[in-house]
Amino acid sequence: MFQDRWLYAVHGFSASDGWMHRFKQRFGLRVKAVTGEKASVNVEAYLNFKKVLQKKIQEMQLSLSQVFNADESALFIKLLATRSIVTCDETVASGRKQNKTRLLFRQWFHEEFVPAVRKFSAERGLEPKALLVLDNCTSHYDVDESLQSDDGLIQVIYLPPNVTAECQPMDQAVINAVKRKYKRKLMLALILENEHLSFEERLKKVNLQQCISWLATSWEEISDKTIRNSWKKLIDGLPEDAVNVDSKAADDDFKALVSRIDSLAGTKTSEQDIDLWIKDQVYDADHNPDWVTSEVFSDDEILSSVLKKDQPEMQEEWLVDTEDGSNSFDTSITSTGDPDFGDAIKSIDCLVRYMKHDVAEVCRLNALRSKITEVEWLKRAC
Repeated sequence: MFQDRWLYAVHGFSASDGWMHRFKQRFGLRVKAVTGEKASVNVEAYLNFKKVLQKKIQEMQLSLSQVFNADESALFIKLLATRSIVTCDETVASGRKQNKTRLLFRQWFHEEFVPAVRKFSAERGLEPKALLVLDNCTSHYDVDESLQSDDGLIQVIYLPPNVTAECQPMDQAVINAVKRKYKRKLMLALILENEHLSFEERLKKVNLQQCISWLATSWEEISDKTIRNSWKKLIDGLPEDAVNVDSKAADDDFKALVSRIDSLAGTKTSEQDIDLWIKDQVYDADHNPDWVTSEVFSDDEILSSVLKKDQPEMQEEWLVDTEDGSNSFDTSITSTGDPDFGDAIKSIDCLVRYMKHDVAEVCRLNALRSKITEVEWLKRAC
């Protein structure tokens, strides 16, 4: 800021944002994000918020099943542990979608969250009220009024600054658990499906519908124990859950999958690479360890993307939904005896295409598809 004012005072020059962006690019100037949020946690604010949250729960007369948390996280849907798997015609890393469309948070709250809470309450015989815990990201705030349902029974409470890494429930292993399950499904598909194709061609076959299905199934597989444990930093007195004794077996299985991917792709992935991948600590396009997982857009960019809906968006191959099933196996089943893995997957894919207008059934079929793939991997691992 001081430099800008000096330039203007001496030379009558004022740099625009675009000029400054190009200047930094030209000379390799970078603004680094400080990692390791826990180092700057405001412990006093965190402890005070615990008391405020408990008081709010009591005032609203809520059960713990009526207290919710939401947080955002980026997911590189085709990124693998090794950084050398990039096809020759890809100019950007797979999964880094470039269009800037965003669902505004207020719209999500009123059109998605509130109806979901009311449905959840009705199914369990509860009064339709709830409390949503959010971090203090500016996109979560409503400038004109408090963010709440039209009847005031579903409200929001905000975490204070600099405590998110310490006590944000979704950050306490939940998001990581979902992503780990997703990455496992991605690897299983690349290993077991389209075995007649090269690894690069298999990677290209992964489409957006599959990615959404894997992500949805991964969320459904998250255990109650994981959810409960995520709240222990904010709510005292939750039941103690036994330590997962199978964690080493799960880690060994994950490493075996990565090793198989290396064998197919002709790459070599170190344990450090695997660890960074699991933590989503990926390198940027310049191979700098920024751990950038999502792009931050200004208010003007967000408004522009919403108001200019009629403009065509860039469409990549993996976004195209093919009607002929070319993103998976061909539909012909050649086995005359007991069906094998390929026959089972072809059958599921055929049913998915047939039921494509019934979202609930498609979700169930895709969950079954993931289960079949899991069973096949366990068979081959024995």
